[in-house]
Amino acid sequence: MKKRMFGTRLTGLAASLAVGALSGCGAKTEAKAPAADGVTVVKVGTGNNAAPFCYLDEDGNPVGYDLDVLKELDKRLEQYKFDIQTMDFSTLVVSIDSGSIDMLSHQLVKSEARKEKYLFPDEYYCLSPMSLCVRSDSGITSMADLAGKTMEQNPSAYEYQMMMAYNEAHPGNEVEIIGVSDQSTADSYKKVSNGQVDAALTYKATYDSVMDDLGITNLTLTDVVMCEDTYMMFAKDQAELVAAVSQATKEMKEDGTLGEISKKWFGGEDVFTSYADMVAISVE
Repeated sequence: MKKRMFGTRLTGLAASLAVGALSGCGAKTEAKAPAADGVTVVKVGTGNNAAPFCYLDEDGNPVGYDLDVLKELDKRLEQYKFDIQTMDFSTLVVSIDSGSIDMLSHQLVKSEARKEKYLFPDEYYCLSPMSLCVRSDSGITSMADLAGKTMEQNPSAYEYQMMMAYNEAHPGNEVEIIGVSDQSTADSYKKVSNGQVDAALTYKATYDSVMDDLGITNLTLTDVVMCEDTYMMFAKDQAELVAAVSQATKEMKEDGTLGEISKKWFGGEDVFTSYADMVAISVE
């Protein structure tokens, strides 16, 4: 039986980095040799403020979907022992670039910029369905209803790339994308509410969380319009670990383990059953 290592490290911002930019010092790390017992310690980073995926509960303990997936992977991969550390997202990026961690789990997508710097498994470990936050009287229920209307996106975010790809696939029915940076989700909802923009692309869990505090009554959430497949991200020297995690993730999908973890954290919904067919197809 492996000794469990679920350490919690709370750190502040180590640098001023945009979430989508993933820039860092680029320091090269060296692959670690296994200990005498054949078990290799893997330093794993995850978030501390991204409910329901990775956050701290009222007692300061790391919890969430990502944490449960990591613990299950650790249980199955007997050749590895995960040392799980929680921190701000920008600190995670600095840490993987400097070699302080070997991998990170924070609902990331495989952007082209990221694939140049890091390794990703073949298998996604979560699906993140996205809906539109719109005014209740807007009549907007789908992406098609957004033709000629406005939405804000951070140009460094993967969602911006998704919207650009959507516009390219729908000539004559494009959405007007306004570039913004360093804007909170709450502020983006407020702009929809007061009519500055027509919609915000968002997640139901985020919407439910933010709206509880905003007190805005003229907004609603559409059905799912897009779906991101999300992956754990690894340092370039971790190819063997990547292959092991990918195989274990595939098995966890096939035996229903990921579906059960999904139900636990996403209101009883198995996102793999509900949205798998949306990953490889164009948005309608």
